[in-house]
Amino acid sequence: MEPEVTDSEAGASEAMNELTGDPTTTAVGAPADDEDVLLLEEVDESLVLPVWEPTGEPRVDAALDRLVELDPDDVAQHATVFDEVHQALRATLTDLEPSS
Repeated sequence: MEPEVTDSEAGASEAMNELTGDPTTTAVGAPADDEDVLLLEEVDESLVLPVWEPTGEPRVDAALDRLVELDPDDVAQHATVFDEVHQALRATLTDLEPSS
């Protein structure tokens, strides 16, 4: 017997088809409530974009490197690092000469 497909699952699969352009791509598991969450069966790493691309400004690149180093499982450190990165980026902007 085929499992029933809920409206939520059908909507998630339709949304996935629109995103990927592939009608065979399906969303796995419907969310417990009405949130729009899609879980992919597998991820094509070639389609994953880098967190950021180098800007050519060493101070900006160094600040953004801090974000890449964040441990996604240790969210307690995120606020502190985000604040430090924000301050570094603001300082860099302040130091740049205005264009004439």
